[in-house]
This record gives sequence, C-alpha cells and structure tokens, in this order.
Amino acid sequence: MPDRTRVLSALAPHRWVLEPALAVVLFGVWLVTGLPFDLAGALAVLLYCAAVALSRVLPVVALEIAWLAVVAELSESSALPLPHRIISAVAVAIALFGIASHGGRVVRWFGFGSAILWAPAMAYLFTVRGDLKFPQFGPVIGGYYTSQGVGLLMMSLLLAVVFVSAWLLGYLVARQRATATSGPVPSLLVWLASPGGGAEAAAEEGDSPRLVRRLTRPQLTFDIAGAVAYVFFCLVTDFTSSLVPDASGRSTFLVLIVFAVAVALRRMSPAVSLAIAWLAAAVQMTTGHNILVSDIAVLIVLYATALYGDKVVRYAGLISAGVGALVASLYLTLTSALAQGYFDLLSSQLTGMALQFAFLFVVSATVLGLSWVLGLLVRTWRNARASRHAQIAAELDRNRAEEVVVVEQERTRIARDMHDVVAHSLAVVIAQADGARYARHADPDAVDTALETIAATARSALVDVRVLLAELRQSQPEGPQPSLADVDQTVEQVRAAGLPVVMERRGELDGLGSAQQIAAYRIVQEALTNALRHGDTTRPVSVVLAQAGGADAGPGIVITVRNSMKTPTPEPLATGGLPRIGHGLPGMRERATLAGGSLSAGPAGDGFVVTAFLPVVSGVRA
Repeated sequence: MPDRTRVLSALAPHRWVLEPALAVVLFGVWLVTGLPFDLAGALAVLLYCAAVALSRVLPVVALEIAWLAVVAELSESSALPLPHRIISAVAVAIALFGIASHGGRVVRWFGFGSAILWAPAMAYLFTVRGDLKFPQFGPVIGGYYTSQGVGLLMMSLLLAVVFVSAWLLGYLVARQRATATSGPVPSLLVWLASPGGGAEAAAEEGDSPRLVRRLTRPQLTFDIAGAVAYVFFCLVTDFTSSLVPDASGRSTFLVLIVFAVAVALRRMSPAVSLAIAWLAAAVQMTTGHNILVSDIAVLIVLYATALYGDKVVRYAGLISAGVGALVASLYLTLTSALAQGYFDLLSSQLTGMALQFAFLFVVSATVLGLSWVLGLLVRTWRNARASRHAQIAAELDRNRAEEVVVVEQERTRIARDMHDVVAHSLAVVIAQADGARYARHADPDAVDTALETIAATARSALVDVRVLLAELRQSQPEGPQPSLADVDQTVEQVRAAGLPVVMERRGELDGLGSAQQIAAYRIVQEALTNALRHGDTTRPVSVVLAQAGGADAGPGIVITVRNSMKTPTPEPLATGGLPRIGHGLPGMRERATLAGGSLSAGPAGDGFVVTAFLPVVSGVRA
C-alpha cells in the first residue's frame, strides 16, 4: 500500500495527460480501421477526439465541440462506416465522463441533457444512415418499415444507457472527490478523475458519496462466488438446451456474462453495477431476446442499489425500476405484435395491445419496485438496529455517569452532615478539658466526670471520622443534624402530605452512633419520599424500626419500609431504552454502606420494599 500511494503521488501532477492520451489512442484506432483515408471521417473523428482531450481542462469547450461533431455528421449527406461510428460513440462516452467529473454544476447538467439527446441522434446515424440494419417487415410509415423503427428505438436505448451511465459515473466521482480532499485516495478511478484543472465540483447533500466501497476479503470472495453460482444456475435452468454455436446462443451467453459482472459488483460499487445491468438489458433487447432466467440479476442489482448505494444511487435505482418497467413492457408488447403480424390489422388490435402493455407495465413495475423496496427496508432495519445499539450503549454510559455523580453528591452531603457532628464533639471535648483544668483543685470528682465525658465523646467522634474515611468536605451545614428521634416528625410530615403511614418500633434501638442515626433518618426520609411520589397514596405505608442481633449481622437496627405500587410491574419504555436511575436508591445505598451497613430495594409482589441494616457502635478498636 505505501508503494502504491507513493507511485500515485508521483504521477499526480501528470494526470492531465490522461485524456489527451486517450484521444490519441482513439485517433490511432481510426487510422487503422479507417484506411483508405477519408477527409470527412478524419474531420469528424478529430472533433470527437478533441472533445475527449479537453474534457478535463476545459469541459465547457469539450461539450461544445462534441455538439459540433454530432451536428456536422447529421448535416452530411454521407455517413461514416460502422468502425467510425463505434469510435465516435466511445469518444462521446469518455467525454461525458470527463465533463461530469470536472465541469461545474451548470455544465454538468447540460452534459446530462446532451447525453439524452445524443442517443437517438447517434442511433439514427448507426441504423438509418449507417451500416447497422434491421429486418424489414410490418407496415411502412414515412418510408420506413415498422421493424426499422423498433430497431432505431432499441439502438437509441442502448446508446442512452451507455451515455447516461458514463455521465452518472463521472457525477459520482465528482461527489466523492469533493468529500475526499485529504487522506488516502479512496479508489484508483477517483484518483484518475481528480482535478488537474477546470472547475471544482461542489459536494452535494445526502449520504456520504462512495463510488467504490471497501470490502473485506470474505465479502469479496462471497460476492464473486455468488456471481459464479448465478452463472451456473442460469446455465442449468435456461441455457443448457439452447447453447449452440449460432448468433442467438452467443448473444445470450454474452448477456449472461454481463449480468454476472453486475452481480459481482453489486456491493463493491452499486452505481457501476446498475450501469452494467442496464447495458446488459439493452443488449438483450437489441439482439431480440425476450425474458430470460438471467434477468433475475436486475432484481439483485436493484436490491443492492437500495441497500448499499448512497442517496444518488438509491434514487437512480428507483428511477431505473420505473423506466425499466416502462421499457420492458413496451418492448415485449411491440415484439409480440410484430411476431404475430398485428400491425397489419392495427386498428382492430390496438385495444388488445394497449391492455397487454398496461398489464405488462403493472407486473414489471411491481416486481422491480418490490426488489428495490426490499433493499430499502433491509437498509432501514440495519440502520435502526445500529442506532438502537448505539442508544443502549449511550444510555448505559449515561446511567453509569449518573450513578457516579449521585454517589459523589451523596458523599458530599454526608460529609456536610457529619461535619457538624465532629465539630460538636470536639467542642465538647475542649469545654470539658478547660473546665476540668480550672476545677481540679476545688472539685477533684468533677475532673473524673469530665475525663469520662471526654473519653466517650472522643470515642464517638473517632468512629464518625473512620466512617467518613477520606471525605474532606468542610462546608457549613444549615441547622442541627437529624437523628433517629426525628423520624417521628418526618412521618407526621408525610401523613400531613396525604400518605397514610404506620410506624412501628421493635426492641431497643439505643447504641447507634451519629453516622448511623443520620443514615437511618435519611433512609426513612428518602423511602417515604419515593413512596409519596411513585407509590399508591391510597394505601398505607409500613415503616418498621427493629432491633437486630445474630451471628450473621451482629447487633444493630433493621429498617423496613414497604409501600404499594401504582402498577404491579413497571411499564417498558416506548423507546426500548433502559430505565433511568434516580438519585434516591443510590444515595440510600451509599449512606448505608458508609455507615457500615447494607441496603436492598426492589419490587415485592404488588409493592416496593426498602430494607436496610445499620450496626450498633459498641466501641472503638485500636
């Protein structure tokens, strides 16, 4: 890859030579096939080659020269032979590619209109004025047989497919080049068409342009193997009995191979695959074939344009489905009428032909449109699945971040609450020590009492400090800190808000330190708040503060808050995402953990139960 990039970088300044070199090659081919020398033919080929040579640096001039060449040929009394016509058609296709790649917006769309108009003009030069003739049968209209008109129509279709495909490829190259101004070259085709002069193409709206998609080795192997299997299937089902060494058999095999190439490229480059499929269909109709098994490639390609193509390619596939249905139904109706001699009785068979055309059009549009719609549905499903996965991942990250924020906020809140407890304990210790120092001579017994108070207070404060661990928040709280005795006041406040509460105390609840009492109060407060917000307020809430003791947990207090839910189970979110994590449960769990206990919360039957255990502080260990 580095060697390839280095070679392309070295050749980049000389890309402008490509189109003049192609023009010289085309003129050299004319010299070989056009001898003996013909002045009119040489002048026409020179004009076409000049259009090719200037398509990069002067796309406007190239478009004008190409028009001059076509008009000059139409005004001449003599026509060029078939080899000259093929060279001129190839030159027009190359010029259209260059004009679409390097021209401005106005010039580019003038090139598209020119491609549509040049197709019937050059088809006329090929058939009516040229050497390519079709069988003569049917009624004569304007001096030409009806079969010749059908042949002219098919040739116009073939050339329109070639010219429009060349223009479309150039247009897609311009779009992709406009969004790939830096970094590695996305494809050799885009590198070859990179600007060496002329107007810059502007980026179009829509999906990210991608003419050639990068496939992994397994994907590329699978696509090639699928094309080979497609060829084998068509040979077995349709061609085994008809592959004979005649012109019809060779043209049928050619159509199959071209369709197989389109199938192989359907995922790598949907735009190129669509152009090749159109070319194969035009060759099939031009050579007089009806419906073949190989035509299933059209459905595969339309499916791929909707699934893998960008915005322009998708719409090109949809337009191709409609135009293809119209062309196919018209072709089948006309060939059927010619084969049965309906044109001899045109007036009596006109209604039948119209009904046949309408039926074929509806069937063709339905089949082709369904294949395109199926690809679009699969694309939408894949995008929705990727978006859903991204949404779930984002919600998981959000929930984790929210939980971290909630925990940190609760730690800060606990530190703020406990600050007053620690400050109060230190103030008591200082006051008792000062009092004992002044009273040690007058009342020695007061010293012992002061020392006992200092020891108890310091022991309790040390327990609180160990609970806080590394919390360093020193903001001043507002008002006194709550304790277990304040639970009754909280219950009364909740009752006054309209939620019936049944309060029950069991056993001795003494011995809790300041941190445990604050944690108990906050847990009951938050649980009642959640019950008031999310529970059934018509049914009572049970609050139980019970003494705990045993081998599993040790002495302490068990808090149980049970409330009824509005619905037995929470309703799933309409978006299919994860439920949001509130601040209540993580905060209660963090308080219980920092106080040395534990907490569990969750649905239980038709209610919601919060259960917390907080240990009793019996002393301080060294």
